[in-house]
Amino acid sequence: MQPEYVFKIYEKSEDEIILYISGTLMGEKAPMDLQKQFDILIQKPHTHIILNMKETTGINSSCIGRLFMARKHLAEKGKTIKIRGCSDNLMRTFQIIKANQLIEIEP
Repeated sequence: MQPEYVFKIYEKSEDEIILYISGTLMGEKAPMDLQKQFDILIQKPHTHIILNMKETTGINSSCIGRLFMARKHLAEKGKTIKIRGCSDNLMRTFQIIKANQLIEIEP
């Protein structure tokens, strides 16, 4: 069965790399697949990690947990993570859990 999400990494500059996430991050495989993407990004030399979630229609709590853990690991390496581009549905979820207190989020 194919996952209901797609990841694409785009190196914008020497300092900035973007992870585009489209679809719905649900199901038991989604957190592991998302973690693989974060592991790739953590190993890259870029200091600014941007998540574009404009086309992300939903996210489960395990994936949100992976996002917060990735933020912690990136910060330990002197890197930042931001969400630039966020669907309305996801923005409401992030506002409810106050994710914007830990991660900069732009709609």
